[in-house]
Amino acid sequence: MATQSSREAWFSQYQDFDRDDGKQLIGPDGFFRLCEALKYSMDGLEPLVLLWKLGAKELGTVELESWDREVRAMGATDNATLKRAVDVAVSKFTTDFASYKDFYRQVFLYLRSQNQRIQVETAKTALPLITNQHWLFMRFVKFLEAQGPKMATMTRDQWNLLLDLSRSVDAEFSGYSKEEAWPSLFDDFYDWVREHPAPKPIDVTSSPK
Repeated sequence: MATQSSREAWFSQYQDFDRDDGKQLIGPDGFFRLCEALKYSMDGLEPLVLLWKLGAKELGTVELESWDREVRAMGATDNATLKRAVDVAVSKFTTDFASYKDFYRQVFLYLRSQNQRIQVETAKTALPLITNQHWLFMRFVKFLEAQGPKMATMTRDQWNLLLDLSRSVDAEFSGYSKEEAWPSLFDDFYDWVREHPAPKPIDVTSSPK
C-alpha cells in the first residue's frame, strides 16, 4: 500500500517546480507528461476523465492536496493502477448516471473561458467526445454549426441542462414543450430539429455514455 511520502514522490515526477507562488501542483506541462506516460492522446476522453478523477479544478492543473486524496481513494499506487482506475470510471459511465453527470458538468469548468462561458467552437469539439456521439448532442452540434457567428458561446446553465434534455426527449422531440422552463436556446433547437429532420433513422437507445 502506498504511503503519503510515496504518493508525494510520484507527484513530484510531474510537479511544476518553477512557480513563484510556492504552490505544489502539476501544471500543464507536467500533466502532458503524465498523459504521455499513461499513453493517452490529448485529443481523447481519458485526459479529461483523469483530471476529474484527480479532483482537478482547472484544465491541466492538479494540486498536491487533491492528488494525495484522490489517488488514495482510487487505490492507485503507480501509473498502471491509476490508468486502470480511469478505465473503470469510464466503463461505469454507462450505468452510473450520477457519476457521469458530475463528470459532464466538470468538463464545462475545465473548458470555459474567462467570461465563464464556453466557446461554441470548443463545445462543438467537446460534446461528441464526452457523450460517445450520442444522437442528441450530435444534432445539437449541427444546430450550433447552423447558427454561424451569431452564437459564439454557451452558458453553464445551457451546458448542464443539455444533458437533462438528452434524457427527456426522443429523436422527434416528443414530449418537449416550450412552456416548460428550458433555456430559450432549446426552443430554437427544437424548431431547428422540426425543420431539419434527420436524414436517416436515429438510434435513440444509446445513452450519452
